Amino acid sequence: MSRQYRLGIDIGGTFTDLVLMDEASGETLSFKTPSVPSDPAQAVLNGIELLQKEHGIDPGSIGYFVHGTTLGLNTVIQRAGATTGLLVTKGFRDILEIGRLRLSDPTNFYVEKIKPLVARQHVGEIDERIGVDGRIHQPIDMASAEKVVQHLVDQGVQSLAICFMHAYRQDRHEAELAAYIRERFPQIYVSTSSEIWPQQREYERALVTVINAYIGGQLSSYFERLHGGMARVGVKATLLTTKSNGGIMTAGAGAERPVETLLSGPASGAMGALQTGRAAGYDKIVGFDMGGTSVDIAIVDGDILYSTESQVGDFPVIMPTVDISSIGAGGGSIAWLDASGVLKVGPRSAGAVPGPAAYARGGTLPTVTDAYVRIGLYSPGRVLGGGLVLDHDRAEAALATLAGPLGLTTGEVASGILDVTTANMYAQFMPLMARKGIDPREFALLAYGGAGPGHAFLLAREVGSHA
Repeated sequence: MSRQYRLGIDIGGTFTDLVLMDEASGETLSFKTPSVPSDPAQAVLNGIELLQKEHGIDPGSIGYFVHGTTLGLNTVIQRAGATTGLLVTKGFRDILEIGRLRLSDPTNFYVEKIKPLVARQHVGEIDERIGVDGRIHQPIDMASAEKVVQHLVDQGVQSLAICFMHAYRQDRHEAELAAYIRERFPQIYVSTSSEIWPQQREYERALVTVINAYIGGQLSSYFERLHGGMARVGVKATLLTTKSNGGIMTAGAGAERPVETLLSGPASGAMGALQTGRAAGYDKIVGFDMGGTSVDIAIVDGDILYSTESQVGDFPVIMPTVDISSIGAGGGSIAWLDASGVLKVGPRSAGAVPGPAAYARGGTLPTVTDAYVRIGLYSPGRVLGGGLVLDHDRAEAALATLAGPLGLTTGEVASGILDVTTANMYAQFMPLMARKGIDPREFALLAYGGAGPGHAFLLAREVGSHA
């Protein structure tokens, strides 16, 4: 009988990780390949190619394919999505502007108001009204609605979100308008609140629908390229992606409801931490996921903790998700000096391109990874994914740009960078544990992610956890 394999992939900001498992023997093979920020699907295809060339694995023998990604999350955080329009019931044009009338920092009267993902001039009002009981009080005026849609398209809108009052009880008007837009403007990505999140709370429902539209074009294009690429290289398995709640969905469903994949990668790590902890005999675990850009924390107290209100960038997302909190910088985070000459780390990251100086891919700025290499946590000459070799001399040259102004050796700068990184984590980790009523001394710290095992012991030593 031919061998069958399961393939799991995590697309990160710096590397794309692949794990292949032989279904019969349970034997696993794991390796990395550099991510391709301009075309994330290509990194997956590069990984499949490595499976063929270096390990002799036939792509046709992959019977199960699932992957996690933070493409949608990064798009929202970086505000790099499509120009999006919003269609609302007449009289509710400012639903995103008003929000919940809460200051992000109630003690600061000068705090800046969060800028919505949809500009006010791209919000269109539609003559229609459905009551709270689902009865139609005013039929939709399609002639007027068509003019509003045309106006938004003429303004350069690439995606449209539709959120009518009480559409969670009666979706007829949203469905009618969406059908018209999809037929008349097939290039426009359309999301309706009744399809995405048919729940009460008008602002939150509108926001979830807008986020789906904002990232939908990019994610649907990604899933389409991935599907086509997998077919070309011979992978016949159904393409699955993980969801923010730890479950899975098909790539086709992910293209329609990409908002459900916002925390796809971190949630997958949390589910893996749960299973690993149980296998090791631990039921109280803090998952420590340190990648190239950030550190994500997931609490396992007998089981995964869930949340119905996650913060994604500047926005609350009212959907069930694994409870994930970001507490600090990643391995690619850049070290720098502020105006007072104080050493800082992050939040800016060297990412996959050019990456840390030690990767020898053009990066010249000092990063956390360069500090690891300089003090010996990572061995110089070590081969990473895609043939990358850690270069000690380049890491030291990058650290030297800080050593001069600080009057320190490169080794002292490297140690300082790790101290600052750990202190930043500690300052966010301890209040987080207090809010959740958790004593970190009772929990094991389980490290994963590209930089997690290299840094977890530093944090564990400070907070009293056993790693």
